[in-house]
Amino acid sequence: MLDFQKLSATYHQALLRQVVPFWLKNSRDERYGGYFDLLSTTGDIIEGDKFVAMQAQQVWSFAWLYNTFDGQPTWLEHARHGAVFLNKFAHADTLACYAQLDRLGHPVAPSYTSIADSITAMAYVQVHRATGEDEWAMLAKQVFSILLQRRVVVRTEQATTIGGFRHLQHLSEAVAILKMVQEIKPLLDEETWRQNVDLALQDILYEFMDRRTDTIREYVLPEGAFANTPEGRRLNVGLTFQTANYLLDFYAESASLKSGLTINNNRKLGVQVVTWCLRLCEQAWDETNAGLNQYVDLKQQPFIFPDWQQKWAWVQVEALSALIKGYVYTRNPDCLKWFKRIHDYTFQHFPDSKQPGWNLVIDQHVQPILSAKAIPTVGCFSLIRCLAETGQLLAKCGPLYQKEQSGRTGMPLNS
Repeated sequence: MLDFQKLSATYHQALLRQVVPFWLKNSRDERYGGYFDLLSTTGDIIEGDKFVAMQAQQVWSFAWLYNTFDGQPTWLEHARHGAVFLNKFAHADTLACYAQLDRLGHPVAPSYTSIADSITAMAYVQVHRATGEDEWAMLAKQVFSILLQRRVVVRTEQATTIGGFRHLQHLSEAVAILKMVQEIKPLLDEETWRQNVDLALQDILYEFMDRRTDTIREYVLPEGAFANTPEGRRLNVGLTFQTANYLLDFYAESASLKSGLTINNNRKLGVQVVTWCLRLCEQAWDETNAGLNQYVDLKQQPFIFPDWQQKWAWVQVEALSALIKGYVYTRNPDCLKWFKRIHDYTFQHFPDSKQPGWNLVIDQHVQPILSAKAIPTVGCFSLIRCLAETGQLLAKCGPLYQKEQSGRTGMPLNS
């Protein structure tokens, strides 16, 4: 039997003694506002631009940590520092978000997706929740409204150009929108929220899900058509587990809904997501060197991506969080089997034994590949969220496991 209380303490220590101190100490730009998105293994600044999605992820992470963990004022102050920078520099006149800014906050690249807008709205929601200040709620709702309008325009343009150039859609955008809709729920009336969450679920479950294989694809053509290319066949392991995490969050939170897609498919969805996770563990696990690979080919064809066997910390922790949620919500014992295997690998190789923070990515010989702990595509978001969530859920697992072993019936969904 796993020692769930000891494991819970391990995750909390990793969060509070390794990950959070690294970001609090090194990421903040005191001179120009916001955060440094590129940091070396020792926390030194790597000169570069600021990426709106990454800035917003860090705001969200520390505001969410303040709201859900133990409310340390330094976490809220750190989040507010980034939120002020976003409010001042991240938006065009329409309030749509740029993709990239220079260090001073000048825009240097437009955004062609809804990802930056979605995560920025999420960040404002968490800051509003922490402070009670109405300006953040107003900003969140305005960004949300602009995002929806923009998405309708993009979908219309795609529909009118079918037969022209190929339009690939990426799972990350659909996932960001689903998470944003979940986050903004307290600021919307029930009907508006339900309509938008059903649309977000349909994007994932009816476009990105391949019904023949019951897997979530990374790239699809409009309306979910399959692209038989290396990209179209590719399963993004970390992004799939992140999708599973958000869907399991929805599964847990939607028990009180009374009608519509969300309640009719609620329990079926929970079991389906856990099935995805367990199958993906089997597909992505490196039997020779251990750890979860970064990519899997849907048809098991040879890969053309040279980095497919790299092991990323964010991929492992997204899997750990999804698996422990899967066990709590469905009692599938295979979730614990895979959790232990991935946990042992992750905590053996990713925490930096010499200084705060975790290694971003390691090779097949468990050596760090990058001399960095923050890059434009990976920051603190998954580490903070997944370590905190997993630690909290592990504390609940001991009693659940004992009930399961004694043959008692499971607890209610949200207990």
